[in-house]
Amino acid sequence: MLCVFGFAASAFAMHADIPSETTAAIAQGNTQITLSGEIRVRYDWRHIGFFSSGSQPEITFMNERVRLGVDAKLTPNTEGFIELTSETDSAQADRDNLVGGSSGAAGATGYQPTGAAAFFASSTGGNELKGDISIRNMWILYHGTGLLGVESGLKIGHMPMSLGSGLFFDHTYYGDDGLILYTMPTKEFEIFGVVDVSTEGTLTSGASASSSGSSPLSLSDKSTAYVLGASYIPSKTTAVSGDVTYFNVQNIGETSTPVTTSAPSTGGTYPNIHLWNFGLRGNTDVSGVRLKLDGELQAGNISKTGSSDVTFSGFLVQGGAGYTLDPVKLDLEAGYGSGNNGSSTTKFKTFFTSEGPESTFGDPYRYSNGVQGPYVYNYRTVNAAGITYGGLQNTWYLRFGGNTDLTKDLNLDLAFFYLQAVDAITTKNVTGGNDGYDAYAFTAANVAAAGYSPSHNIGTELDGKLTYQIDKGLKTWVEGGYLWAGDFWKAYAPVAIGKNPTDCYTARTGIQLNF
Repeated sequence: MLCVFGFAASAFAMHADIPSETTAAIAQGNTQITLSGEIRVRYDWRHIGFFSSGSQPEITFMNERVRLGVDAKLTPNTEGFIELTSETDSAQADRDNLVGGSSGAAGATGYQPTGAAAFFASSTGGNELKGDISIRNMWILYHGTGLLGVESGLKIGHMPMSLGSGLFFDHTYYGDDGLILYTMPTKEFEIFGVVDVSTEGTLTSGASASSSGSSPLSLSDKSTAYVLGASYIPSKTTAVSGDVTYFNVQNIGETSTPVTTSAPSTGGTYPNIHLWNFGLRGNTDVSGVRLKLDGELQAGNISKTGSSDVTFSGFLVQGGAGYTLDPVKLDLEAGYGSGNNGSSTTKFKTFFTSEGPESTFGDPYRYSNGVQGPYVYNYRTVNAAGITYGGLQNTWYLRFGGNTDLTKDLNLDLAFFYLQAVDAITTKNVTGGNDGYDAYAFTAANVAAAGYSPSHNIGTELDGKLTYQIDKGLKTWVEGGYLWAGDFWKAYAPVAIGKNPTDCYTARTGIQLNF
């Protein structure tokens, strides 16, 4: 079975952990059925607008999430897993869909007609059903030695997906449809291949025929990643892995502009992405010093109708060291993800990522690499490429952190970040639309009107999390971060271009039961 081996994770897919203490039921034919689940309630408070007056200077809300998993082991070699979750809207992933309180007024999205009568005409008065259910996991696993004479297997279905340390590709929040094939010639060496289908469908350009009388052209809309990789894990403290990924995205620029059967109409570009990502990573422990290194290099192109192709040339490097001064675990980490300086309109120099809220440089407390990313920057704000959850793009950083158990049941985690943009925002590198910058956040017109000196200074950030283990499977926590915003954000355009940015800060508390 594919596993996650710390930093140098060779596996491309992960499934929800099933607690070892869980009591299994025996079904017909000695099939072992194991149930697992989660109930989580959180309260969130944010000030992330960068400006004292803006579209959302401060927001607070309560959310809840429910997950229920069923694992079926028919034999030691054959297994199936199904997991249901209350998350149903990827656009609201961070709020987990189940927002506390009433679902809104009559006619609003999510309105339940079973709500109680209330004095307020615009309110349902509560007393409503709670959310919808989606499938987060649905896969079949088979492994054994009968096929090739060595340990081999396949895993197929819908499952959380992540490549390596997750800095390039990480879809572990909701997952993708995929197929994994692997073989282990020795217990230390694994070779694996993956087909990951992120999206698949057919889009039709134009609701009616174009002015020339031709019918609209139907275009396939599909995103697929093909991966070939290997890992070598000689011991519990040392691992090396590498992989090559071909990421193919069809018709990413599809719009409602009519496309005739002969050629796209003016203004239609409809590009395809052909991206190659080469990754090499490793970790080890030398005399108690934990070391890790990850390097990613990209090539390929964005093919466009009626204009020159844009080539990929992004790269990323991340390294870190850690040491334990009992009872405190200390770590020092640095990372660099390329950006775009605008010197070329035919090169995509920003490191291309496909990540979600739980990416390594997204969710600050996932601990996929044993340390956390920044809580505010990128996870709560856009990154220096103008993308939320975009990861390590147009950014270099230094991180110093520590983790310790204050008592048997109380853990404290602290981290300090020094954050800088690789390329400052100017009118030059927000022109052309091929630089990776969000057009809403950074536009040439707004930057030109700002009248400021471009800055690389994203700021500094301090994060912390205090976790208390109340009982078996039951924990509560409080976490938060404060970003002292630098002058880089003067180029940020949603509200007040060119003005001094205010600091951003956020806090969250929650309680969670796992069984």
